[in-house]
Amino acid sequence: MAPESTASTEARNIYRGFIQFEERSAALYLELSVRFFDNAEVSWFWVEMAMEEKQHAGMLQHCSEAGVFACELPGKDQIQRLNALFRKLEARLEDPALTLDDAFEMAIALESSEINDVYSRLTAPIEGPPHIMQKKIELSVANHFERLDDAARKFHVSSLVQAHIAGLLSHSRVE
Repeated sequence: MAPESTASTEARNIYRGFIQFEERSAALYLELSVRFFDNAEVSWFWVEMAMEEKQHAGMLQHCSEAGVFACELPGKDQIQRLNALFRKLEARLEDPALTLDDAFEMAIALESSEINDVYSRLTAPIEGPPHIMQKKIELSVANHFERLDDAARKFHVSSLVQAHIAGLLSHSRVE
């Protein structure tokens, strides 16, 4: 077996880093599910969001293991910005007075960050059987905003937060 090229090694390392970002996203949502355990429906919503992030990590893992890499990889600046975002969100989780509106604002910050654009680019080269392509579509960014929008209404988060989500949802549909 031939040794892996430097470019492939670099790509694989970047994919590993983004797998970790998706795992951190899942951990954040799981922590929110624990914070709101007194409301089973709210708690379960956050568990479902965490499961989607785990699936994102799985799609990136599939790309890495199959050697299916995007031509344009994220740069160090993007990676540093995302690290800073995660540190900020993880610190916010420490607030004992975290409200449901705060939790949705955290989800908005995460889902509207460049992580989803990068994820879309990194998984763009995926081709395969219909079940793989269907999963790729199901995990789209627009679907995340739709889920946030539905949940924000269902759980009666503030109208300000609902408007923020609605704006992001309409923007994601235009793209």
